[in-house]
Amino acid sequence: MTGTRGRLMPRLVGGGIAVALLATTLAAARAEVAPAPATEADLPRETTRGVVVDLADGDRFAVSVSRNLREVRGRRYDAATGTWGERTVVLRRKNLFCGDVDARAAGTSVALIAECDRFGYAEDQAPTHSQALWSDDLVTWRVHRLEGEAYEEPGISPDGRSAVWPQYQGHLTLTPAEGFGSRTISLPGQEYTETATIADDGRVSVLYGRNGRREADCRFTVVTRLGDGEPVRQELDVPNACSDSSLVNVDALTVLFGDRTSPAYVTTISRPDQSSAWTVTAVAPSAAPGLVERGGRAGTTYVSSPGLPLVALSSADRSAVDVQEYDALAQRWGPLRPLTTLPGPCHWEGAFSSQPFGVLVAQVACAGRSKALVSTDGSTWTTVQVASHPLGVSADRRWVSSSTRRSTTVFSRELGRVVLPVGATRRCDVVLPSGPGSALRLTTSRASGWPTVLQESTASGWRRTDTAVPRARARNDTCRRVQVDLYGTAPSYTFSGRLHSTTLSVVPRGDGWKVRRTLY
Repeated sequence: MTGTRGRLMPRLVGGGIAVALLATTLAAARAEVAPAPATEADLPRETTRGVVVDLADGDRFAVSVSRNLREVRGRRYDAATGTWGERTVVLRRKNLFCGDVDARAAGTSVALIAECDRFGYAEDQAPTHSQALWSDDLVTWRVHRLEGEAYEEPGISPDGRSAVWPQYQGHLTLTPAEGFGSRTISLPGQEYTETATIADDGRVSVLYGRNGRREADCRFTVVTRLGDGEPVRQELDVPNACSDSSLVNVDALTVLFGDRTSPAYVTTISRPDQSSAWTVTAVAPSAAPGLVERGGRAGTTYVSSPGLPLVALSSADRSAVDVQEYDALAQRWGPLRPLTTLPGPCHWEGAFSSQPFGVLVAQVACAGRSKALVSTDGSTWTTVQVASHPLGVSADRRWVSSSTRRSTTVFSRELGRVVLPVGATRRCDVVLPSGPGSALRLTTSRASGWPTVLQESTASGWRRTDTAVPRARARNDTCRRVQVDLYGTAPSYTFSGRLHSTTLSVVPRGDGWKVRRTLY
């Protein structure tokens, strides 16, 4: 079967309540106090061509593939000294090319998958020579080739001694008693993504959306088995369970299903301990009760930021904007209340970001002019213009800003809304926050408008820094517009003329800054 590559899938509406329980063979003694389910924040942090996982001793382990795709490399962060160790080669095989990795950690052990092919690697093709790796010291690694097309993340037991890797209609496990071992398992209707977890005793749970001939046959299914024993099957009430959507395990007790680009679409499936049945413990907010859902170009859109309430914004007349706040504890929406009235007609603009903002941001276009609704606390909102100059976003997306010719407004959790007496005076100036009360500006020393200088804000105006700015290769072209791109690890800004363009990002470096050019 040809698998579907990628981890960001189409949005869906999911949620529901578990309707089946495991057989009594799984109903062992429960923990007196069940731990809270893990969340999106507990997943490995994605980096360029790799991930970073947290270890139980406070250290971290970063794993990635090399630029030439010939090696998988690892590097450990020592929390006691605050330093990264030397990079080591985790995997290198003749004629093997690896395009991506994913990992899970428990204790000080790490299980990972390297997505690989022979003689080359293509992003749009499912890999057929992926490798399963496990280590309990991050120095020596046990390696086993996965069968067929394998690219799903591994699962690891809470004690770190066992691991599981999904394979089509089966899985590969590593246990202290058996070492590596492949098993087949009947997964009727398994077509899209799946995930697997493993308990300390080696009991494996495979979770997937079971497809059928009719939409009514779609079921979210859990198959649990110990060794070669009889599988125990569960069916959970999860709408759109057969959608080609993201399904990942966070740990041995928690699985997330849905479009993880927004928490509004994520259903949490978990269990209180390793012997309990799986249940839906948090419905997808987009399917929760109390939501006043509106359609159209100014219909319901969701805005979120870690640590702030999830909110739903919508407009019935494309002018008056209303807001609802989600109560995660009660798993229901609060009352609809008016937020602001804009000079319509308005529609929401796409503002996809590969990482969440530190504040709440919704971009909207009204009568052809771009604006942003920003809140630092979920209660008070400010409308700012972003038509002439794009929204400024710090490298870590913690702060955002908007600028006019005379002033810049910085939004942060720390200070709320701060207005600085510096602005963007030229057509292609870019101002971005460097702190909750400071900013940087990419500007030019010539009339051509291409960025050549990086400045920092002061109480009396802009001050030039010594940071070098890569020159635009634009010949006689003139910069006419600038746009922000939030897809990459760091926000980038594309400066465009009639024929030429250049893309720059500003990132911290030591006590100063570095301006990087992005090449496509």
